[in-house]
Amino acid sequence: MNLAIFRLGCLCVFSLFVSEGVLAAKAKENGWIFSPVVGINHLALDVFYDTVYKSPFVGSVEITTDLPEDVEGESSYPVQPFSFENDLEARAIDVEGGLEMRRYFNTQNDFFIGIGAWETISENAPIMVRFPLQGDKVNLAEYTRRGKLSFTQYYLGVRHYLTQRENKFNAYLNISLREIFDVDYEETNVFNFISGAPAGFKRIFIFKSQATGFLMMQFGVGGEYRFAERFSVAIEGAYAFHLQAGALKGVSTEDDTNDGDRIRQPPLVIDAINPLQEVGALNKDGSGRTKVELRLDGWHVLAKFNIAF
Repeated sequence: MNLAIFRLGCLCVFSLFVSEGVLAAKAKENGWIFSPVVGINHLALDVFYDTVYKSPFVGSVEITTDLPEDVEGESSYPVQPFSFENDLEARAIDVEGGLEMRRYFNTQNDFFIGIGAWETISENAPIMVRFPLQGDKVNLAEYTRRGKLSFTQYYLGVRHYLTQRENKFNAYLNISLREIFDVDYEETNVFNFISGAPAGFKRIFIFKSQATGFLMMQFGVGGEYRFAERFSVAIEGAYAFHLQAGALKGVSTEDDTNDGDRIRQPPLVIDAINPLQEVGALNKDGSGRTKVELRLDGWHVLAKFNIAF
């Protein structure tokens, strides 16, 4: 219901922007402003990093070589578990970008709408692991792990200039309501085998999960410098916080294993933990899972190049 109201509000405000009857004024002073936006941020993702990024790679395989004497037939093959720790390193600062459209409301206020995207990627250097595969207890492999978290957002808000618009330099305040949607997490685990039965081959395991519908408020303060009649640049600092947080849901997996690999328990890093498909990250010892909650509160520093038309 909250998201539906928010989207309806976006539509209503956008209609006001394009209504010449409501926003009729001098063409020069009351037009549109188009702004490419680029910046950096620091988001409060500590819980995510402490769960998903530190989860081990856990599973089990059947062993068919060097069998004990009491093994008779395939149904009694022994099972060997494996667990590899290969923590990803969290990034403190990441880049974001987007596009913004503003409409003059009067000499000191603007409405604006925008869309933006953000992504963080972490990949570690290869480590050597002993991965039981294809019935063999010992196969050496180079293990590389890579995680990517990204989202898209759209927003609407109001800007208030602290002085008259025609000034060459203006300070301003912003407030905006934002919806974070299309949140995606993708993790890729690559094993490049260098000895044993699968030497010269790779096994790749990919885990994907999604989330959507986070509502946020953002407050900002900035300064704009007008260097030509229709062109200006701005630097803005802002802080965003959740009105409605969320969690990763719906895990999908991909891999290139085959029956000859003898995998009994498919490897897990993240998995569903209840009927609603909320995602849990494996604990360090692989004995249980912790719900993966996402909080995207944090600081933003943005640069904007403004074109009036």
